[in-house]
Amino acid sequence: MLRPMPDRQQGADRRTIAAGVLAMVLLSGNFVASRHGLANGLAVADLVLLRTAFAGLVLGGVLWRVGPGGLPLGRAAVLTLLAGAPYFLLCAAAVQYAPATHASILNPGGTMLFAPLLGWWVLRQAPEIGVRIGLFILTAGLLLIGGASLAEGGDQAWMGDLMLLFSGLIWALYGVLMRHWQVPGARAAAVVGTVSLLWVPLHLGVFGLGGIPDHPAEAMVQAAYQGVISGGVAVLLYSRAVALLGPARGALLPPMVPALGVFWAWLLLGEAVTMTQVAGMVLVIIGMLCGALWRGPAVRQRTDPAREAA
Repeated sequence: MLRPMPDRQQGADRRTIAAGVLAMVLLSGNFVASRHGLANGLAVADLVLLRTAFAGLVLGGVLWRVGPGGLPLGRAAVLTLLAGAPYFLLCAAAVQYAPATHASILNPGGTMLFAPLLGWWVLRQAPEIGVRIGLFILTAGLLLIGGASLAEGGDQAWMGDLMLLFSGLIWALYGVLMRHWQVPGARAAAVVGTVSLLWVPLHLGVFGLGGIPDHPAEAMVQAAYQGVISGGVAVLLYSRAVALLGPARGALLPPMVPALGVFWAWLLLGEAVTMTQVAGMVLVIIGMLCGALWRGPAVRQRTDPAREAA
């Protein structure tokens, strides 16, 4: 006989889910915010500086509290290259060419496409049946979106699309290595944000403040959203929610990002969406949900004597 969950536990569970959903809402506006900043006088380098500096301050405080946990310096450097300032530089540069609607789909879609393949290679973990089927659906959706970009005569959206897919690959590798090295999400985010602060003096020495002094209002908006809210608070909320919900329920959160991102791009930027792109976006979201919801038998492991001996 099943015993009802205590009210206190139910309340904590609801708060955890609410925190995860809030994190997805906040993270879904990343590309819209970048596109808005570029349209209002800031350059890609300016966005990277604001994001890196302010997110680094927030996450540096977290690292001061939790500590690096014995993470080797080399691994910290690799994670920072994959998820720190260079990653955001790639994403911000991509939305110079591709609209935010594309970015909201192709970046998380690319992550969901490459993560199972990298996990199979690095972690020796074969994808479940739902993930395998989801990959086919997701790939079809990405091809529809990419095909629509190529059909836009004289447009450079395809360049941004390729950059976004590559950013998804980089983020997938970050997640796989974080799991392979057994680094908790919050600690990894804190380390990446703190180490990325090294970018700030280098940037100031080479580029200076760029267009930030000429557009102080937009710079404040970007610093508050990209740095503090999205780069700091949302990352920590999501990391904690996944840790408490577990991998199965936590996997249901990221598929919210594409739908929300497209909504924000339409509402705040007025970006048009073709029916072909809509069909591709729907397929991407279905593929992501298929991989997150369809749980088959226990995952098969490829045998690795060296790993088993460890």
